[in-house]
Amino acid sequence: MNLSERGGEESPMLPQNNTVTFDSSFFTEHDEVLNLIYILSTSRPSSGGTPDNHAAALFKFRSILDKYLECPTLLDPFLEGMVQKLSLPARKIIHDVFFFQHGAENEVDGDGIQNEWIEPLDRLMHLLSAIYALSKVRGRKYIQRLMPHEASDVEPVLTMLRWFGWIESHVKSQSIGEADMNDVCAITKLPIEMQAFQKKLIQQQQKDESSAEEAKIWESLYSLLNWLGIISLVPFDLHTIDSSLESEPTHSISSRHSSGATMTLVQSILSTSASHLNDPGPTREAAAACLASLLSRPDLEQSELEGFVIWSARAMYWFRTGNCSDDEFCRSHSKGDEVATNTKLSSTMLPLPHDPPSVFLIMGALQTLSSIFKSGHRSNLLSTQQKVNGIELLWEQSILIAEGSIGSMLLRKLLVKLFARIGCAYLPPRVAAWRYQRGRRSLLTNLMNSGVSVATCQSESAASQKEYSDDELFLIPDQVEDAMDQLLRSLTDPSTIVRWSSAKGIGRLTERLPAVCADDVLDAILQNCTDPERDRNWHGACLCLAELARRGLLLPNRLNEVVPLVVQAIGYDVRRGQHSIGAHVRDAACYTCWAFARAYSPEVLRPHVKELSEALVLTSLFDREVNCRRAASAAFQESVGRQGADNFKHGIAILTAADYFSLGNRTDAYLNIALVIAKFDEYQKPIIHHLSDVKLNHWDIDIRTLASLSLARASKLDPLYCANKILPQLLKKCFNDDLVVRHGSLLGAAEIVFAFGELNMAQGGTTLSEDVKSSIAELVPSIEKARLYRSRGGEIMRYAACRMIECISLASVPLTVKQQVRLLDSVDSCLAHPNEDIQSGAAKALNALLTNYFPVGSKGPSERLQSRVVDKYISIVKTEDNPAATRGFSLALGSLPSKILAPNEHVLDSVLDCLCDASRRTSLVGGEGDAETRRNAITSLVNVCKTVGMCPAPEVNDRGAETAPVTPLSRHQATRVFDTLLDAMDDYNTDRRGDVGSWSRIAAMHGLETLAFLAVKSSQAYPHSAYQAQPISQSHAQYETLVPSFVERLSSFSRSSPADDTRSSTTDKTLYDSAIIFDEGLCNSILSALLKQLSEKLDTVRCQAGVCLERLLTNNSPRLPFVPCRHMLIRALNLNGQPKNWSNPALTFPLLMCAVNIETFHEPILSGIVISVGGLTESVSKSSCAALFEWIRELRNAKSTPKIYQMGEVLLGLFRKNKRNGRVLLPLLATLDKLLTHGYLDELLGMRNGEFLDSLLSCLSDDARGCSDVKRLLAIVGVSLNLLHPHLETIASIKEKVFPFVMSMLLNPYPRVRRYAAEQLFAKLTVDGESMFDDHNRLEEANQLLLNVVWHEEHDSSGHIAESRNRIADLLGVSLEERERNMTLTKKSASGSFVHRDEFETYSSLVNSSKA
Repeated sequence: MNLSERGGEESPMLPQNNTVTFDSSFFTEHDEVLNLIYILSTSRPSSGGTPDNHAAALFKFRSILDKYLECPTLLDPFLEGMVQKLSLPARKIIHDVFFFQHGAENEVDGDGIQNEWIEPLDRLMHLLSAIYALSKVRGRKYIQRLMPHEASDVEPVLTMLRWFGWIESHVKSQSIGEADMNDVCAITKLPIEMQAFQKKLIQQQQKDESSAEEAKIWESLYSLLNWLGIISLVPFDLHTIDSSLESEPTHSISSRHSSGATMTLVQSILSTSASHLNDPGPTREAAAACLASLLSRPDLEQSELEGFVIWSARAMYWFRTGNCSDDEFCRSHSKGDEVATNTKLSSTMLPLPHDPPSVFLIMGALQTLSSIFKSGHRSNLLSTQQKVNGIELLWEQSILIAEGSIGSMLLRKLLVKLFARIGCAYLPPRVAAWRYQRGRRSLLTNLMNSGVSVATCQSESAASQKEYSDDELFLIPDQVEDAMDQLLRSLTDPSTIVRWSSAKGIGRLTERLPAVCADDVLDAILQNCTDPERDRNWHGACLCLAELARRGLLLPNRLNEVVPLVVQAIGYDVRRGQHSIGAHVRDAACYTCWAFARAYSPEVLRPHVKELSEALVLTSLFDREVNCRRAASAAFQESVGRQGADNFKHGIAILTAADYFSLGNRTDAYLNIALVIAKFDEYQKPIIHHLSDVKLNHWDIDIRTLASLSLARASKLDPLYCANKILPQLLKKCFNDDLVVRHGSLLGAAEIVFAFGELNMAQGGTTLSEDVKSSIAELVPSIEKARLYRSRGGEIMRYAACRMIECISLASVPLTVKQQVRLLDSVDSCLAHPNEDIQSGAAKALNALLTNYFPVGSKGPSERLQSRVVDKYISIVKTEDNPAATRGFSLALGSLPSKILAPNEHVLDSVLDCLCDASRRTSLVGGEGDAETRRNAITSLVNVCKTVGMCPAPEVNDRGAETAPVTPLSRHQATRVFDTLLDAMDDYNTDRRGDVGSWSRIAAMHGLETLAFLAVKSSQAYPHSAYQAQPISQSHAQYETLVPSFVERLSSFSRSSPADDTRSSTTDKTLYDSAIIFDEGLCNSILSALLKQLSEKLDTVRCQAGVCLERLLTNNSPRLPFVPCRHMLIRALNLNGQPKNWSNPALTFPLLMCAVNIETFHEPILSGIVISVGGLTESVSKSSCAALFEWIRELRNAKSTPKIYQMGEVLLGLFRKNKRNGRVLLPLLATLDKLLTHGYLDELLGMRNGEFLDSLLSCLSDDARGCSDVKRLLAIVGVSLNLLHPHLETIASIKEKVFPFVMSMLLNPYPRVRRYAAEQLFAKLTVDGESMFDDHNRLEEANQLLLNVVWHEEHDSSGHIAESRNRIADLLGVSLEERERNMTLTKKSASGSFVHRDEFETYSSLVNSSKA
């Protein structure tokens, strides 16, 4: 017994150490699986063998095995033991049931016998389902070999299979007629125990039809069919183990069936297996394999095979024509008499179904026939003329079906497989003597002396030519020609698997043909590569060529015409509208090259190495699809290994750079790996030409962009060639009629110009001719003159033109003043375009253009330039009604260079004023708010600060003169910028796109982070890094700030300049101004704003806030000063250097509630948490609510009541700060409702002075008065009623204050609010009424009024609702003032708000309205 059979026990012969073995390493669930098998195989309740445990064990067993679907061979060491432990108990149950049924012979009958067998049969189903689970993972054939295969198992397994098949058909229908039941019982002798089991299965299906844990009947059928397939191959005559023939002589066997006797064992197996060929699931495959193994037996090929072939042909004829007449079927064939005799025989043995055959039946028959012709011997298949006639009939029907329209892909695949198998049966089984044989192939041989390999190859080639000349010719049957014709047609099938099956079939057939015929086949295959538009033809041809080369059937003398087509297929890419097709063709072509590398010797393939290697390298680097890049790399790797380094130059170096994993990143392949390979002379120019001629014309804009960047890098390796050959061609193609071509050419030309600028080759010299420079300078105006912006695709042309202007400017191409102004006009026109990408590209082009051209003197820009740029842009942003213009030019203001942006403080002030006004959340463009303008203004505001810097201490040169070429931000300007960004953090504007204010908040967060570090770097009042920090005093240790006191900071200036003991008042003032730009208050405001955003509901905003906050707290160069409780905050947020997904609410909110105890950040964090708890997103609300509740519970456990009081102040503060603001009030009310419901505000409600209750009711009353938001009113009602907690000691005072407010809500002008208030009040009184009121009768009457009154009536002309409200108030003891008692329903005033009226006010209001 091996280790797997002993259940994983340790062998005493093995060393007892901690060495990890194969068995224990890769199948870690082995012990658990054995335990599950034990549960499945046992029936003792003490061992857990109940039906429920069987189902649970089976479900767990399946889930464990499914993990190994990707690598099933890991189970191989244990499979034999597992299969035996499953099959042996199943075999015992099958034998017990079989012998009991045959021994009982209806002697017993009753419910006791029926129920006795239910549990074993149920266990049998679970065991067979477990065997199917193993087959699904490891494969049917592998598991079949491990099943028991004794001769005594044949009849029991067959009987059980028939019973389960009958049960399956009737469980599906769930209703059995009495006549049908009798018929089935007469045929199968179904025992009573199986009838009881069938009833149980029907009941289970009615209860739960889709239970994943239960064993399925079809899984049992699959395992039984698979089992029957192996035991039917017993190595002796099946008639000798047929129990029905024990008393009959052998000569009478053939006549039993015709005389109406019971079917023999063979006939029973045939009919039972054939009945499952119509199944739609995996059982069809198992039945086909079972039939094939039976009919392939030598003793049955003579007697049974012919009948099955005729039966299959009849089924195909019926499926094709819809006619089931035997006479018509016989007349359709030329040898009708012989067919009629065989048809009668097959009809008796295998009757056709009552209904027309489905496609599943035809697929099952084809699958069976394919397996038979694969494993059957040719001499038996075509031994008699009668068999040949049957096969010809089958052949005829198969061809007719194939030539019709077939929608099933699997049916077409099976037909192709059958054509190939039958065609091979008509040819002698031989390996072609003329095929090419490379001989021994090893890496060592490739590294040996090349002279030896050449001699060996020449001798092999001579031998091959001799064999080719001596190849014998023989007559090819017509069936082979028909088979080859069908296979060649299938090479163009729409389905890939059909084409692949056809290619393999052609390879098998060609291997048995003479060389002349094989040449004809190759010519037919190459004909598929004539039309470049038919991708299926190319794909099938590549697969077929690879198969021929693999088998040595593609002779070296044909490579001259084959290799160019394969190279063309490697680059196959045909545009179809806005996309292209051809990835599958390129992948197949790479497979063909892989096959070439393995099939041919280096000398044979050497003439074609150059074109093959170039094509493979280019595809591995630049193909759009990752699978094609990797396929080309694999083919190139195989070529280098098989063909040797002499053929493929630099092969090892290329494979090192372009391996399987590195090529997975397309950007890295284009920009980095391609540059490495382009350094080799053999591939440099092919790469440059491929990028410029092919990839710049690709349909995908991303590929064109990457190709332009890659071409620019490659052009630096040979700038003269690119300047003389590539760049002039690209400049001409910029005016091509095809949009894709001119866009790619413009991008490519721009990047090459930029590359030449980096090499200092664009300003002067002879690299670029004057004509080329002139063409570059006039390119963008010429494109505009040709009106290429206005046609289809004008947007991408605009962006490419902006990139060209940017590259011209960065390369400093010589331009006249007129050309400079013309390009500036082009940029201005693109800035006003509504496309954001174009605006961004135009802003970059503007910065480059103004930086490298338009010189500025020592006094600043000229008045003309100032008005042309700065004044114009500011005017457009302030006055333009077109949102696209304000967006673009607000972005442009942040892209201006410092020489134009800040020549003096006045110009800088005007730019800052414009951007600050445009970024305000109340700013309007054309009378409406524009989120993009606000966001761009914030971005530009930050860019301006980065460009000009913040006021550093004046630098003193050797001559003592201060130099300040650009005016930096003053303290006042910097303060205003910070205030603007902090104000933008409160931008919550919305439109139909949602919370568009979040764009401004995200831009402001990044801006605050950038400017905070900028302020720290530019200031000399405190150290810039953690290592320069001075020791802090003990009194400030609790705050953990970075810097010393302000007096100590000022004293550092005197220490840094020992030459000056005293400073003038001006210098002190300057130092003071620079020292207080970034102070404690500003630091607290920034961190509070970020923490508030981190605690709110939008995932994107939380993610950006967390990233900015993490960088601010953890960056040490410079380190942010003035952070209160720095270490505590870092520990609370768990900033340990590991990246965090701040958008995950389950991670973020618990961390935030750890930081809420820091006094400085208590209010902002709670303000954001309230929005999240009351939000609509379930995941955010659930996580934030759990974190908040946990924090309150911890406060209660710590008896920290002041913190709870502080939380109440925050909640009330949100009410006061956000009056009439539904964005905050609605989630705030929802949060209050949750807190009150769970009793987390009991400490606040139980305050003796009632301060919190009074303030909260005041806020609720103020918000409800005149409120037109029904959702908010409903939330107010819910909060007010949840204030009533009978267990509180202050319930009496709470009742006195809450109930009058609730009574007022019963007369709210909105019917829905009145009805909701009545419903909630009734629910509250029903649950807690007896605890709050002593008089049960009055309480009952009040409840009846709440139920009976129609509170949602639109009008209350009779005053019934008001009277009912007053009566409810009296019953509950609620005192109402006289004015409140006289109020009825409200009406809407002319201003839109609701006012109360009494019953005497109707006439006067009518008069007032008529006067108006």
